[in-house]
Amino acid sequence: MNKVNKNQLVSKLVEIFKDADVDIDEIINEFKSQLEARKRKRYEDLEKLFDKQIQTLKDRGCPEQIIELLTEQKRPVVFKASEMAFEKGHIPFLPVIPRPYRGLYDLVAMVWNKDKQGCNHLNPVVIIDTIDTPTRPYYIYDVEDGEATLKKSSETAEKVFKKQSRFPLTVDEVIALCIHTDVLSRHTVLAVASRYNNLDQVLIAHLDYYGQPLFNYTLVSDSHDHWGSPSCGSR
Repeated sequence: MNKVNKNQLVSKLVEIFKDADVDIDEIINEFKSQLEARKRKRYEDLEKLFDKQIQTLKDRGCPEQIIELLTEQKRPVVFKASEMAFEKGHIPFLPVIPRPYRGLYDLVAMVWNKDKQGCNHLNPVVIIDTIDTPTRPYYIYDVEDGEATLKKSSETAEKVFKKQSRFPLTVDEVIALCIHTDVLSRHTVLAVASRYNNLDQVLIAHLDYYGQPLFNYTLVSDSHDHWGSPSCGSR
């Protein structure tokens, strides 16, 4: 809160309480107590989200060594998220498993839609990430699932993210989004920060006619009404 807003708030409070027969200190103490209770509740909710994501990875057959690398980050991840403000619908954080830690075919197989496992049509050797990401299992924060960029090509979405100081997701991060949410049941997802063969092709995740998650590629200039490019606020 900047100085001007703070002064305005104080003026409003003075106006509200100037004729009130109340104990101001008692009200302030009660306000602090309620604020602390809300902070604790938020922290606890974030801890539950963290635990749920770890359990999902276990249920999907993630190796125990990777689970341990992600679990040991719980305190800093939850604390960081508890200090952040999120727009409605944004996901506070998601665990990401880089491809060097688990092959693309195994990662895609962890994406489920009801009883159907993900299927990979990509050659892992020709995938190019256009941004630097951590080399060990890590977390991304303030994740928007792509609804905000529906109807926009990945090319256009990338320009939007730059203006917003947000970051497009790599295929590993899109896989994380698809593992922990049902985003594919709502719209197709573009991994804007991963290209295929060359910079003119972008990776894409969608459901086929039978509801099976598929990972493939398309042109960066392509767009459809139900295609969206997810982003994150930080890594």
